[in-house]
Amino acid sequence: MARTDREIRQLKGDVQSLQSALSAVAGEIEQFGASTGAAGAAQLEQAKRKLEDLREQMGDLFSDQVERAEEMSDQMKRSVADNPMTALAVAFAAGVAAAILLRR
Repeated sequence: MARTDREIRQLKGDVQSLQSALSAVAGEIEQFGASTGAAGAAQLEQAKRKLEDLREQMGDLFSDQVERAEEMSDQMKRSVADNPMTALAVAFAAGVAAAILLRR
């Protein structure tokens, strides 16, 4: 469970980094557009719209993935709570298998 929570936090951090990078790119595009004058203004607006659309899509994707990971984590917690002996047997078998593989 802790691993899933850690992965969710890491995913959130990655998305925030990407959003920061997109904001930086947007700023650079704006500076470039200002230097090109009126001819580049339409292209600048088009680039801004595409960048904003990309940012929204990324945010939606992130939200969906976080929700999905939380649902899977909750489902696993319920499964372990409902079947503690089965969970213990699976964990034991995985430990034995890992020990055998690592010993070789």
